Amino acid sequence: MLSLLATLFLMPANAQRWGRVQGAPVTVYSFTENVNTAPEVINIFYATQGEYFRDPQVPRFILTDREGKWALGIGGYVMARSEFDFDKIVDNVDFLPSHIQRGNGPSTQYQMDVSTSTLFIKLVGHSRLLGDFHIYTAGDWRGDGKTLRLLNAYMATKYMTLGYSTGSFMDLAAYPATVDNAGPCGMTFYRATQLALRYGFDWGLSMGIAIESPDIQATGNEYVSVGAQRFPNIPIYFKYQIDKNTHVRVGGIMRDVSYRNLVNGAQRQKIAWGAQASTLLTMGDFHISGQYTVGEGIGSLINDVSNVGMDVVPVPEKDGAMMMLLTDVWFASMQYNINKSMFVGAVYSQSNIRSRKGFAGANPDMYKRGQYVAVNMFANISQNMQLGIEYLHGWRLDFDEHTYNANRINLSARYNF
Repeated sequence: MLSLLATLFLMPANAQRWGRVQGAPVTVYSFTENVNTAPEVINIFYATQGEYFRDPQVPRFILTDREGKWALGIGGYVMARSEFDFDKIVDNVDFLPSHIQRGNGPSTQYQMDVSTSTLFIKLVGHSRLLGDFHIYTAGDWRGDGKTLRLLNAYMATKYMTLGYSTGSFMDLAAYPATVDNAGPCGMTFYRATQLALRYGFDWGLSMGIAIESPDIQATGNEYVSVGAQRFPNIPIYFKYQIDKNTHVRVGGIMRDVSYRNLVNGAQRQKIAWGAQASTLLTMGDFHISGQYTVGEGIGSLINDVSNVGMDVVPVPEKDGAMMMLLTDVWFASMQYNINKSMFVGAVYSQSNIRSRKGFAGANPDMYKRGQYVAVNMFANISQNMQLGIEYLHGWRLDFDEHTYNANRINLSARYNF
């Protein structure tokens, strides 16, 4: 990328036809002779804008080619949070019920975080073979030692996505806005390398199916080994779009979980599954959304459960055997738009892990249930700057029936560029 930019700036003056498009929603620089109107290719940036609250906006500055068929945007946002825990703490920069402190310890904690600030590069274009398409890569600074971490790297057309991105067993448009980066504990969220296909029918109906790389998270012991997986995850969904901001969606996922019994050396397999229903309803200035998910062997796909290794667990008193636990999670949220630049929201969420074959008795201090409440307000004080304030309360219930709770106040500032 640096070499490309250097080449552009070192071109002879008569070939370097820079110009600023007047009246465009973004600042466009072009190599064309006529730059009085924004090229049509710029519209692809808006048509492919992400549905999730955390997705970056259309980049402020865009570079187009001589023919107006390609455009390159570099953008992102700087995100800063200030967090204060009281009456027990969450041992994580994100508010995860599974990380609520157990037993005695500090009752207050102050943290600041900028590691979710995001930088992206997006190339959009149009071709006879692919139609409108875009190539996108993005990262934040949550890698080891606050280094760059890959969030997205994919190519997408109207009907296909190929690369690394958020999974198809997710309804991003239904997810609530929170200052907390993780969001509700009962929300499905994961990323995977994938080939995802989608197709739209008449009357607002669409469907999608994908092949995704597996990532199994397990609680093991000296009698079992969970390593390489043999088959991909296969999610599928159907979505009915009533209008731009109202839809219902149902989906499912099938996974293969492979492990080795170290007692007899046998390779074993289990079929994991998940089912999901979600919706986003818009009534004037009110937005109501929710999601319910249930399944076995899907813990790594769920926001908070993914932190405790519950896709597959050992069977107590049966060395070398493993099993999957039923997990059901859900959230419900509401948002009210006070005006065009300010809104308030609230969300309640719950995650549950169901014991079987004596797992609870053998693991009394393991995470059983989490609950998450958030109440917040966001204000856009300028076109690119958004401020937020949020109160969070969470509960953690372990299999020994002991309950722990924590509170947090979050403040945030996000500047898009």
